Amino acid sequence: MAVLVEDGARPAGRDALVTALRGALSPRRAVYALVLLILVAQVAAPIAILLYTSVKDARPTDADFFSLQFTLENFQQAFASGRLLQVTWTTIQFALGSTVVALVLGTFLAWVVARTNAPFRQVIGLLTIVQMAVPGILIPVAWTFLASPEIGVLNVAWRNLTGADGTLFNVYSMAGLILVNGLTMVPMVYLFVVTVFSSMNSSLEEAAEVSGAAKWQAVRDISLPLAAPGIAAVAIMALMRAWESFEIPWFLGLKEKIFTYASEIYLRTSTPPSDVGLVSTYAVFMLAGAVIMIWWYDRFNKAGERYAVISGKNFSSVRMDLGRWRIPVAILTFLVLTPVILLPLLMLLWLSVHPYFQQVSWDAITSISFDAYISAVQTPNMVQGFLISLLVGALAAAGVLALSTLAAWFSARRLAGGRLLYLLTSVPMALPNVIVGVSFLWIFLIVPLPIYSTHWALVIAYITLIIAVVGRLINARMLQISSELEEAAQVAGASFLRAIWTVVVPLLSPALLAGALITLVMSFRELQTTLYLAGPQTRTAAVVMFDMAGDGQFANLAAFGIITFAVLLVGLVGYNRLNARMGLDGGL
Repeated sequence: MAVLVEDGARPAGRDALVTALRGALSPRRAVYALVLLILVAQVAAPIAILLYTSVKDARPTDADFFSLQFTLENFQQAFASGRLLQVTWTTIQFALGSTVVALVLGTFLAWVVARTNAPFRQVIGLLTIVQMAVPGILIPVAWTFLASPEIGVLNVAWRNLTGADGTLFNVYSMAGLILVNGLTMVPMVYLFVVTVFSSMNSSLEEAAEVSGAAKWQAVRDISLPLAAPGIAAVAIMALMRAWESFEIPWFLGLKEKIFTYASEIYLRTSTPPSDVGLVSTYAVFMLAGAVIMIWWYDRFNKAGERYAVISGKNFSSVRMDLGRWRIPVAILTFLVLTPVILLPLLMLLWLSVHPYFQQVSWDAITSISFDAYISAVQTPNMVQGFLISLLVGALAAAGVLALSTLAAWFSARRLAGGRLLYLLTSVPMALPNVIVGVSFLWIFLIVPLPIYSTHWALVIAYITLIIAVVGRLINARMLQISSELEEAAQVAGASFLRAIWTVVVPLLSPALLAGALITLVMSFRELQTTLYLAGPQTRTAAVVMFDMAGDGQFANLAAFGIITFAVLLVGLVGYNRLNARMGLDGGL
């Protein structure tokens, strides 16, 4: 009997094993494993190599780099010189000051557009986001010619009007860096805060006015306190953006030797001989600050749920009547927009129509030339830089959309491991661009594959940089799609991947298109990471502009920048319209 039972059990055991293997090797599990592996390589590997390099005294290309000998000498050297503390304090001042400027101005613009009946609200909203299409390298160039002590148009005009010898504003000072960087972040603050104000219940303000409160008292005592958690979360996001800012500290701070983390790390890596361990040590402290801010940001986001003001009953979204203050508020709004976008854009246009810089005068106006624009579309390195940005952006968009869609699907369907994929797509929000560039530089030097300085090096790094923004957008849309739709397709015989492709992807198409547009815009604007990874044949538009600024080719730079700005503006407007149609919020 024992033999009979044993012989009969063998087929059953084999069947169980086959069933288990089929379950383990199912298409869904295979896709999950592949997405997990790629995201770990994209997110965890850069952080790991950065931490590892900071405790090594060997370079990534040295034979003993992977030996089990570690050292804290890099940290000791950074503290002993006092340079780390100095750079940290400078970065804190710069980031906090920039955040205050951006928060005050961006919140004011958002309040005017979302909560009041001020005239020209649509024009104000459009002008605010226009600045986000300007390549980052062009802003400090424009402000150099606007407010440098010697040749700045504003300072020259001030001296001509007053007869004084001083300057109205020194863009090379710490105050100058803070103001210019704060102005560049105003559109980002506006985009997020305007959603906070748009979702507020105006019946609360109306009740305050009925009780005898003035309009400004209602704003102070009702609107701002209710919006405080959302505004605080935006403030932390702005602080993170300022923490990693590079273009403005590099171009405007170099003259007075004002270095933040980003400019200090680039200086140490671009000036031979570079100390890999010390550079990684600076990057570790920069990353630690970013991690603290992202943790803080998450806490404020959760706290915001206690201030919910939209419910299923008695919700009102009536704009505040400014009465006789409508025109003054509109004028004040345009005064705010003048340094945010109008002055820099006008200066770039002025630079682009003169072969060399001239002060504003009638003679200069009558001698304008469009030769720089002709040169921009005919010069090989500019055309190549534009095309490379387009190619890299398209490839990065394909990778970002594929990974974000699959990660969002596993997360939204609450499948095993789905939460892990969501977290991996969110982690890059805490990674400053300079750290992504440095980390992938070390990785590509170690990996025995010819990736460094190729298009694929940029694509891989851009996916890490952009996936947090696009992943958030797609995940929000995925939560709106019922799982019953793809389940019905699978019941009808469709495979797992076919159900996603034929059912989920078409429903996601607005979010996917918005994600593709935002990826292209960010790919054209990205400079920090590209400087570390681009080679002679893979210089993007941003790197070409960076080199032109360093060579003093300001007319060609401005013309090329204006052309690029026009292209990016189309993508940016399309992105925001798609966001508005889907009812989602997001920013660059």
